[in-house]
Amino acid sequence: IVMDKNSKQQRYFGAGEKRTAKGHTDDIRSLAISPDRSLVATGEVGAQPKMFVWRTSDCSIVSQFKLPRGARAAVSVSFNKDATLVAVTADDNDHCLYVYDVAKGGAPVYSTKTGPEPILAMAFSKHDPNLLAAAGKRGVVFFNVNGETKKGLFKGAEMVDMACLAWDETGTCISGSSKGDLYLWKGFSVIEAKKIHTGCVHSVAAIGGKLYSSGRDNQLCILDAQANFTNKIPLPSYAKAIDVLGSKILLATRNASILEVNADGSGLTTIMQGHSDGETWGVAVDPQTGIVLTTGDDNSIKAWDPKTKTCVGSGILNATAGPKKKTGGASTLSMYPPNQCARALAVGKNGHVAVGLNNGELHIRAGVNSLDQAVAKKTDAREWIEVIAYSPNGELLAVGSHDNNIYVYDVNGGYKLQATLKAHNSFITQLDWSVDGQYIHSVCGAYELLFFHATKGVQEKSGASALRDEEWATWTTKFGWPAQGVFPPGVIDGSHINGVSRSHDKQLLLTADDWGLVNLYRFPCAAEANKCWSYRGHSEHVVRAIFSSDDTHVFSVGGYDKAVMQWRVV
Repeated sequence: IVMDKNSKQQRYFGAGEKRTAKGHTDDIRSLAISPDRSLVATGEVGAQPKMFVWRTSDCSIVSQFKLPRGARAAVSVSFNKDATLVAVTADDNDHCLYVYDVAKGGAPVYSTKTGPEPILAMAFSKHDPNLLAAAGKRGVVFFNVNGETKKGLFKGAEMVDMACLAWDETGTCISGSSKGDLYLWKGFSVIEAKKIHTGCVHSVAAIGGKLYSSGRDNQLCILDAQANFTNKIPLPSYAKAIDVLGSKILLATRNASILEVNADGSGLTTIMQGHSDGETWGVAVDPQTGIVLTTGDDNSIKAWDPKTKTCVGSGILNATAGPKKKTGGASTLSMYPPNQCARALAVGKNGHVAVGLNNGELHIRAGVNSLDQAVAKKTDAREWIEVIAYSPNGELLAVGSHDNNIYVYDVNGGYKLQATLKAHNSFITQLDWSVDGQYIHSVCGAYELLFFHATKGVQEKSGASALRDEEWATWTTKFGWPAQGVFPPGVIDGSHINGVSRSHDKQLLLTADDWGLVNLYRFPCAAEANKCWSYRGHSEHVVRAIFSSDDTHVFSVGGYDKAVMQWRVV
């Protein structure tokens, strides 16, 4: 993504309609920008990962390289001083280093095995266009494209693991250690080691005669060329990457924010923020304001203004961490426990925001501008909640849980439990209300499409025929006659489809799938007419995609990429 930080307008490399988009097809693991800032190199994960060099001006491709099969990922990339060469380290068993000619493309001009230990960072010298260094277990190794390899000598300094490195303009290499020290290297040997941070140093940059570093202690340290302190700036989260242009310092932080700050510590501003842990599943649009809400596995609910393309509000799920995740709950890599993770959202006509948590709790918040103000909390569900929907008149709330039940609450009665719908043989994944608010149809993990009388709390066993002409307020189920064409030819079970959403004018149907695509169909989508437009933007499985209230835009959320994307319907 290339973004204008003032207007928030963005250009994309590799995104767009599937048939014409050229670029990455998997998670982007690494990124580097050329010294003159005209080129970007990006590398992806995969059995045979690709690396691209492309222009910042128009996102056009300059070169494309494919790493050998088994490389697993392009872990780090770097341009040399004149951007004629680009280097990349792989995640294979030998953690190979490859150097390519940017203009010629093709096979690498240099390659070597670095050893059994992972390479955590790599960078070309700003002084010698053929020299580069790699940081990892127990030190730094220096490589010359002409064939010479030198292991860095500590010269009496403590031999420790290195997590990051950079070069200054004089040819000094600076590495950040796992213990919080900065090591200065000259001629392949340590000339200085200084304690800068408490805990691991996660990023370091050397620009304009100054050093910049950030560590586990959530500090940005500004130092002179000899690593003497000139300033220390507290951050909300430590920086994983640092860049400097003029008097402005740009920081990419662990909590998924991009920050800008002046060198004197003033003017700390947030340019962009996002979800930062586990997966992001929940997305809903407030019909009154158009504000988009999202939630995920990072103990947060976020509110986004589609017009300004900024985060305008945030709330937390639970201030206190609960018990750790048990076997069988929602699958996640989050460091947060289930009571601080959520996967479902809905906004009612009264403005209330309903949130379904991974421990089965249902939280009701006062509104998009009061995300931390609690209205009610319900604990009827015994497993995590995947789907929530208010009835069309806003008087009832349906909650689908992984305990196989749907819970119906009386909104005006203080969210008192009115009915429990029991008939499914597996966890609830999707549900819709009828226009009159009397019926619910729902889909579960066993691919059952069942029908219920919501207010009576009973299953309509003949619902498939008795309700075949029923008008549904929304259509989010991937089964049923209007959606039967969303399964591509040859697909056996349709498990790759994660989310379905019909436009409010009932003309279009969206699907979000495991292949990283947002797909657009006409509605109804009959089996014999299942052609669609497929769009690439997410790097991982897309969990949900929904229309704006006026159907002019689409909002999608990725799973592991945790991205929130806004699409224009044309």
